[in-house]
Amino acid sequence: MKKFKMLSLSLITAFTLSAPVTLSSVQAAENLEPVITPASDTIFVSRTVPLTYTSAMWVTETRNGKTYSGYIYNRGTDSTGNYSIFTGTIRVGSHVEPYVFEND
Repeated sequence: MKKFKMLSLSLITAFTLSAPVTLSSVQAAENLEPVITPASDTIFVSRTVPLTYTSAMWVTETRNGKTYSGYIYNRGTDSTGNYSIFTGTIRVGSHVEPYVFEND
């Protein structure tokens, strides 16, 4: 019986030591409020359009019930040279009037 108890204890110890253990400390606070920052109301967008020499374009997009708008900028052409790639971050709401910049 003693041999069985030692074997059981050894197996339990070996299994316990080999299993990963995740420990974390969690604190609850009743006075926490969500913080909304301007950075949380921005999204990254990308557009691929037929080749153009326009340096920026105004875009409006709706995601999760919010309307985002702003300028995205021409980052060059794709590998074929037939399309322009526009990228940038846009914010919630209309912040400026749409205006298109043209390269001379």
